Amino acid sequence: MNAVLTSSPRRINRQSAFTMVELLMGTAILTLLMVGVFGVMTMGLSITQMSRENLRATEILIDKMEGVRLYSWTQVNDSTFLQSSFTNWFFETNNIGTATASGNGIQYTGTLSVAASPFTNSYSPNIRSVTVTVNWVSGGIARSRTMGTFVSQPGMQNYVFNN
Repeated sequence: MNAVLTSSPRRINRQSAFTMVELLMGTAILTLLMVGVFGVMTMGLSITQMSRENLRATEILIDKMEGVRLYSWTQVNDSTFLQSSFTNWFFETNNIGTATASGNGIQYTGTLSVAASPFTNSYSPNIRSVTVTVNWVSGGIARSRTMGTFVSQPGMQNYVFNN
């Protein structure tokens, strides 16, 4: 058996590598992905901060309304008894519950107004409309929340206090 060896063209050993264009395209894609990830993280943190501020404003509104709910009819109608304006501060706290020293926090200013009833019924002189408004500035934008209720002369306060 005769084995015939044929000569094959000599192979050239090349090292393969990325070209400069491929490298630049990969870097551009990676940069866009990282910018997107950091953008989403920043947006998530700002939404969380906005939710905290809204929750704090709602807590202030509820606090003022709960106080009004327990006032007697004469206290509700006394303009010197109810504070028509108020200021609350909100400071960030750390994990152990103490306020952080960074900045002054967020200032919430509010107003509380008592007005005559908008109704025209026979019982309208015995009803007052109470409105509480809270304002604050967040990210350079003025924010506001309002809550209102009605208080009646023979209302809940008579169950707590005797007039």
